[in-house]
Amino acid sequence: MAQRRLDAAAYTVGWICALPVELAAAQVMLDEEHLPHVGVSSTQYTLGRIGSHNVVLACLPAGQMGIGAAAFSAGQAMSNFPSIRFGLMVGVGGGAPSAEADVRLGDVAVSQPVRQHGGVVQYDFGKTGPGGRMTHTGSLNAPPKVLLHAVTQLRAYRYQDSQDRGSLVMHLSAFDQHPYFSREKAGPDVLFKATYHHNGGATLSIHYGTIASGNQVIKDGATRDRLSEELGGVLCFEMEAAGLMNDFPCLVVRGICDYADSHKNKAWQPYAAATAAACAKAILSLVSAAEVVKTVAVGKAYEYRVPFNLKDVPAGKFAERPRDTEALERALLPQEKVKKRRLLAAYGLGGVGKTQLAANFARRHQNSFSSVLWLDGSSGSSLKQSFAAFASRIPAGQIPEASRLYAANRGGDIDAVLRDVLGWLSIADNSGWLLVVDNVDRDDRRCEEDAEAYNVEEYLPEADHGSVLITTRLRHLGQLGEQWEVKKVDKKQAQAIFKTWYGKGVDQEGDELLGLLDGLPLALAQAAAYMNETGTGFDTYTRLYREQWRELMEPYDGRQIPLRSYANGSVATTWTISYTAVRRKNEAAANLLLLWAHLDNSSLWHGLLAAASHKSAVVAEQTAAWLGEMARSEVEFTKAIGTLRSYSLVEEAGDQTGHSTHPVVHQWALHVQDDKQRTVLSRLAVVLVGLAVPMNDEKKYWETQARLLLHAERCEKNVVRKDITDQGAEDGASEQKEGEHILLWAVCNLGDLYIDQGKLDKAENMYTQALEGRWKALGAEHTSTLDSVHCLAILYRDQGKLDKAENMYMQALQGYKKALGEDHTSILGTVNNLGDLYREQVYEKAVVPERISTYVPALNTMWALGSLSNCLGRVDEARAWYSKALCGYEKMFGESHPKCQPLRDNLLALDDTEQGGNVPCGTAVQERVYSEGFMDPRHSQPAPASRRHRVLKKLGWKRT
Repeated sequence: MAQRRLDAAAYTVGWICALPVELAAAQVMLDEEHLPHVGVSSTQYTLGRIGSHNVVLACLPAGQMGIGAAAFSAGQAMSNFPSIRFGLMVGVGGGAPSAEADVRLGDVAVSQPVRQHGGVVQYDFGKTGPGGRMTHTGSLNAPPKVLLHAVTQLRAYRYQDSQDRGSLVMHLSAFDQHPYFSREKAGPDVLFKATYHHNGGATLSIHYGTIASGNQVIKDGATRDRLSEELGGVLCFEMEAAGLMNDFPCLVVRGICDYADSHKNKAWQPYAAATAAACAKAILSLVSAAEVVKTVAVGKAYEYRVPFNLKDVPAGKFAERPRDTEALERALLPQEKVKKRRLLAAYGLGGVGKTQLAANFARRHQNSFSSVLWLDGSSGSSLKQSFAAFASRIPAGQIPEASRLYAANRGGDIDAVLRDVLGWLSIADNSGWLLVVDNVDRDDRRCEEDAEAYNVEEYLPEADHGSVLITTRLRHLGQLGEQWEVKKVDKKQAQAIFKTWYGKGVDQEGDELLGLLDGLPLALAQAAAYMNETGTGFDTYTRLYREQWRELMEPYDGRQIPLRSYANGSVATTWTISYTAVRRKNEAAANLLLLWAHLDNSSLWHGLLAAASHKSAVVAEQTAAWLGEMARSEVEFTKAIGTLRSYSLVEEAGDQTGHSTHPVVHQWALHVQDDKQRTVLSRLAVVLVGLAVPMNDEKKYWETQARLLLHAERCEKNVVRKDITDQGAEDGASEQKEGEHILLWAVCNLGDLYIDQGKLDKAENMYTQALEGRWKALGAEHTSTLDSVHCLAILYRDQGKLDKAENMYMQALQGYKKALGEDHTSILGTVNNLGDLYREQVYEKAVVPERISTYVPALNTMWALGSLSNCLGRVDEARAWYSKALCGYEKMFGESHPKCQPLRDNLLALDDTEQGGNVPCGTAVQERVYSEGFMDPRHSQPAPASRRHRVLKKLGWKRT
């Protein structure tokens, strides 16, 4: 029969070979050979028919091999024959025998999806870890379904006694007329004795599963077995298929010619090529022409494909984060028969790893998209430049040439380039792309204040197809589509990140540091990189982190510890853009973040700010200077928190009753302050917490105490170091005196809080600091100083330090005598007269005349000394002190005052003790309440009062 010449559009199958022997075997399989197509060299392609399919046979140029060469050859075939629907990659490979697959020379391996692989895996693509172990990233497409259906049918024939089962043997018999391809010429199987025969004689065995592809020949059995284990088990190794799977949908068929070890030789290549060609023909014969017509031409399907490019994409180290990765995959991967646009805004704190997650997703799933556009969204101008750079890679003829050449400094209108690229993305047939807009951190709602801010929606194609991933710190961008908050990682993932950068694992010695960095990937990466670069251990780095945070975390000059896969490079700089934007938008919100650095990073709520302002006009004025109306207005507080949340700098606390900020952000906010800011804000923090300590009669006061405790402990560090009390004493200016008085009042209240929480040592520290501060600022004889002495006396008695308690009581009493004068009779008379004069007012208005309120602590001290003397067994001293206190109360408030009767009872109890009775130390439970507290004369019956209540009453505080 004369050879025919067909039009290029008649050819629907591409058959790719790498070696001349493989091409020769393929030519034997042709049922009919055609004349070369006009305009195509006869040396480049062999054209013909196999069954009902017109086939193009293409072989790589002599001397060229590998993934890139195969991809180029397939691309040319698709260009010259635009009707090709799918392909076959047919040739020889090195077998990988295992217990699961008894692969032997002359057998055939056919690519088929298994577990995580699509049938072919590139074994040399990924990242190398310790010991040279490769972590493989990305995936290759599976063969076309029309070919997989044919493979299923071929596998089914194995179990049937049908004519089709013998077709493979029939195809192989075509080589009988070509002795070069004979089994006998191949020689013995190197793994078996010469006399060994495979089960079933010369029957061909076909194996289905994963084929490993890479750019190098494997000639070592140990390497072969290691790679196979890492990849989950493979059938053979070869060098071309990885370059085809994503751009040229095909099935890979490999005849086994060696065992990918040191015994590699070419003796088995002809026979292995023949078995592979026969198997490929058997599979192709099971594909009907009608199914081929239904399949979209490869050239058409890949018309708008732009190969993925790593330029400007962070390609550094990455530790897997399954939860976040799965969220991106659910939202963005193309779905069969679903043609609507998929958009996900991944938002979160700066440094939490949004960019790394996006880059990992793009690299891993690049082959699931026709094109991947990685765009720099840090500003409007950088975003336009990214579009222009991508325009240069779009195939010629698909957008105006002027737009393609813009990035090559040919000039032009960048806005026109943007329109052309968005138009290209909107083409109906161009629907499989992924658009990543990274670092969209400038708030488009503040465009009038930030010239580089922009509305990201204006940069998205209008067509309802494709996938869009936006990484941002702006929570409100989640309204554009689906949203996913990228949060800190758990301990296991933190250890993995640290190991990735540090080079070795993290054991218990690193737990403290991991706790400080609290799952923030950027901080973990920077710490690990620093330690790896400098040889620093965990203990040293942890100490430096606590003591020299600024020096440790500030960026270097670009040559040391560079974190190139992180846009901002270091912890010290990563939040600058957000903080600047917050300050521009809401100065009070920015100041709140700075103030927060002096409080605990968890559970900040409006009431903490409001309580102090309600109790003191001075504090209200100081707070307003930094926080505006925030302390007075919960609405303003909510606005400020909303601004900080919009940049992901704060989040809701776990109990949803307040807000928290990340510990590393907390540290950063402290160290960006200058010395003056730090001093003023640390003092303000102490005042806010101290004055927020509730009275015991306030509603759910114990809950408020528990919430304040962490904030108090944060403030306590500055108080104990005297960072604020010494500063206040040195200021000494008249305008500072009232503020200093309030600060020391707050410190004293912190001591009261610690007492109620059973933390007596901490209470002692606070009382001691308050006493020292009042001594310096107010003098030793000021009643507030004496109140601190009295509080310490009570504390010492509670601790069982009775000698110290007695000394403090006596010191307080002597101070009160000096403050009031030595003539007690005159004083008590005057007090009695004042009491008669103001008694009605006291009962009606709860206002205690200054002289009375000043003298009450002295009476209480006498009472306390009586109680202490009783505890020490000094009955006469106890009687004297009780008598003085009783006399004072009777003259001050009258004999019927509620405090008088308990004193009388105590005196009677002393008499009973002398007569042999047994009265416990302190007498009644009520005695301590009366002796320590100030009783509001409006009440006819005593009621327990907190120390805060009592101290505030002494200071003339009125309940609002």
